[in-house]
Parts: sequence; C-alpha cells; structure tokens
Amino acid sequence: MLTVFYRSMKMIGPHTAFENYIFRALNITGRATRAEFWWVQGILLTLGTLAVGFDLYTIATADVPNFSIFAYMTPVLIIVTIVPTLTLTVRRLHDAGRSGMWYFVNSIPIVGPIWLFVLLCLPSESEENKWGQPPNGAGGPWAAPHARGFEGLSGKATETASASKPHDARQGYATLLKLHQEPSAEELEAQRAQISDYYRTRVLGQASS
Repeated sequence: MLTVFYRSMKMIGPHTAFENYIFRALNITGRATRAEFWWVQGILLTLGTLAVGFDLYTIATADVPNFSIFAYMTPVLIIVTIVPTLTLTVRRLHDAGRSGMWYFVNSIPIVGPIWLFVLLCLPSESEENKWGQPPNGAGGPWAAPHARGFEGLSGKATETASASKPHDARQGYATLLKLHQEPSAEELEAQRAQISDYYRTRVLGQASS
C-alpha cells in the first residue's frame, strides 16, 4: 500500500500541484489525484510553520502587542488558503469517486476527521467518472503496467514505447535537424490546439476534447 502511494506521488510534482491549486482555486468540478492533494498539503504545512515562527518572533520582540489579525502571517495565510484548500479537497473526493458533500463528515467529532482522512487517501478511479477523466494520465500506478502511460501537453495518454522498441539514433538526428527549421502552418495550428487543450483540462478542469 505504501509503495503504491509513493509511486502515485511521483506522477505529479509540487510545482504543478501548487499551480493547479492556485489557478483552480474557485473550481469545485473536475478531479485531483492524491499526489496533487498531498503535495499541496506539504507546501501549506511548510508555509504554516514559517508563518507561526515569524509571528512568535514578532510577538516576542514587540514592545507593544498588536491586536490586529493582519499584523501576523498566520491569520493572513489561513484567510488566503481556506477557499482553494476547500475546492482542492472536493476535487480529491471526486477523484476517489465520492461526492464533495463527504467533506462535511469532518464535522463529526473525533470520527469525522479520521473518516475524511481515509477518503482523501483512497486511490483515483482509473476510469472516467461523473466528474471527468482521470487526471495526469489514464489508469495510474494501480492499473496494469500495459495500461499506464505518460500524459503529454494535449492531456492524452500515450504508451511508453522505450521498453518495447529499440532506440533509433537516426530519429534523434532528424529531431535535431528540425530544430533549425521554421514550423509549418499546420504545426503552428497543432501547437495552438495543444495549448488550448492544456488550458482547458489543467486550468479549467474540463474533459479533454
């Protein structure tokens, strides 16, 4: 179980996870993987620790106590992150096949937070559900090895061929030659379509066309 969880964390990095956290702050639709959710939680924990340390230093060195909440980092951090953290949690529940309403199980004393934690640790559903396609590639680390792939800019999974096909040095040489060539109108149009699809799937959280 721990091995599968660790492998899922490697599917998306902290930079991409926090980027989604910011740009999808008001988006309660779509899905978010365990990696995306827990990378953000780790970043917020680090920022919270730094904020508390800064506030303790400010209080200890102040001659006169300042009772304004905006004079300290911790309340400001909580205010800024409360909405995007809520929407991220809802998308994580969607990814596990649960309604966002399960978030309110957290209101049950003692049992609620533990229950919600378990739900947030559940693996992603490997197939499309009512909240969209699996993010960051179809299947995921819990799927069969032949079903896994890497997601390109267009959001479509492609099979890893490096293990099944020998490397052809001529293909690498042809790629280098293309770097010095002006892209054709068709290539420019394809790049625009990829960027548009990336924005729609990763920022807006819509299903890939």
